[in-house]
Amino acid sequence: MSKSEKDIQTRSTTNNNKNDVKVNNQFSLTINFGDSLNLLALIAGVYVIKNIAKRKKKKKTIEE
Repeated sequence: MSKSEKDIQTRSTTNNNKNDVKVNNQFSLTINFGDSLNLLALIAGVYVIKNIAKRKKKKKTIEE
């Protein structure tokens, strides 16, 4: 055996494996205000219609 072959055999074989994991988490929440305004208008409309119906019902009972 030559000297270089002995050096290769006597060296310890350690692998220095390094795992670099970079995580870039981005959470985005999209709020569409058009939808919420439509929902708010619907709720307000139902409320107004109920109040008008109650007033008409009270008027009918008072007239009778």
